[in-house]
Amino acid sequence: MADRVVRDGPAVTVTLCPPRGRINLRGDAGDPAFTAGVAGVVGAEPPPVANTGRSEAEAVVLWLGPDEWLIEVAAAAEAETTVQLGNALADLHGSVVAVGDGHVTLSVSGPRSLDVLAKGMTLDLGPGRFPAGRCARSLLAKVPVLLHRPGEQRLYEITVARSFSDYALHWLQDAALEYLQPG
Repeated sequence: MADRVVRDGPAVTVTLCPPRGRINLRGDAGDPAFTAGVAGVVGAEPPPVANTGRSEAEAVVLWLGPDEWLIEVAAAAEAETTVQLGNALADLHGSVVAVGDGHVTLSVSGPRSLDVLAKGMTLDLGPGRFPAGRCARSLLAKVPVLLHRPGEQRLYEITVARSFSDYALHWLQDAALEYLQPG
C-alpha cells in the first residue's frame, strides 16, 4: 500500500504578484557616502556580497553585479524614491533609473516549488546552496530572470521582463500541473 501524503495546502502555487516599483541603481559600494545615501532613502545599504539581498520594511535591495542593484519599493513610491535617491547621490558617480513598468514578478511557492523550478532552471536551489535572502540572475525556460528567495519558507520570486511574463507564467503553470493532479 502506497504512503499517502497529507498536505495542509497545495503542493505548489504559481501566482502573479501585485505591481512593484523597481529602481536600477549603479554606484560604488565601497564609497561610504554612496552607501549612506542609499540607506538614508530606502533604509538599507546596497549589499556588497554577490547574489544577496537586504530587506527593510519599505524596500528590498538586490545585488545584480559589483556596482549594480535592483531596489524594489511599493509601486506608488517608485517615482518619489527615484527622485530622493537621485538627490541623495547627486554628487557621486552612479545612476538611478526607474524600471518598474518594464518587469513583472511571479511567485512559486509550496513544498514542490523546487521541483517546478528545476524543470526549467539549472541553478542548485537546495536550502544549503540558495538560502533565504539569496538572489541570482539565470534563465528559466530560456527566459532571462532574476530569482529571489525572500525568506525561509519555500517561496521564490521571479522577476521577468514584461514582454516575457505571459510565457513565463504559463510555462510555470504547465510545469506545476503534475503536482496539482490528485494522486
